[in-house]
Amino acid sequence: MRQPGNREVAPGRLALVQSFVNSLNVEFGPDEFATVGGITRWLEEYGPPGAADGVTEADRRRAVELREALRALLRENNGGAPDPAARAVVERVAAHSPLVLGFDDVGLPGLRPARTGAQGLFGQILGIVVEAAKEGTWQRLKSCHDHRCEWAFYDRARNRTGRWCSMAVCGTRSKMQVYRQGLKADTANG
Repeated sequence: MRQPGNREVAPGRLALVQSFVNSLNVEFGPDEFATVGGITRWLEEYGPPGAADGVTEADRRRAVELREALRALLRENNGGAPDPAARAVVERVAAHSPLVLGFDDVGLPGLRPARTGAQGLFGQILGIVVEAAKEGTWQRLKSCHDHRCEWAFYDRARNRTGRWCSMAVCGTRSKMQVYRQGLKADTANG
């Protein structure tokens, strides 16, 4: 998926979480999870084999709820206030999407979803979040600081200070807004 500002996607498996959150372009649309057919197509493209089988309206609603909770956590990664409601959603979804021990093709143990379908994908996504948090890459996945955008981007800045998905668009727009507010304040005071 093309990223604003020609940013690279998040590394490794974290790219799946980024793609999941970016299934909605907040500013311009579309919402790939707006219909059962839409989320089924997304699962066919990005999910593990069988994830798109038998997707229900309840699965679609849960996907939207999880996506927006993850977006709230990505706002936290970009200096936003903690969101207890988002954390509660993630914990609730995780309770219904357990992970179990499994072995990969070369015999290495790891966690894999205990369920199939959409619930299995939710477990996989949450497992990636935990894995990324342990590796220190989770904190670099952020929601754009511009509330009109909120695109999930991976901050590759050495000091982790990236705020916008694209400095040329969202960063400039934000700085212009601050500038205009300063002009209004000067006019009102002068």
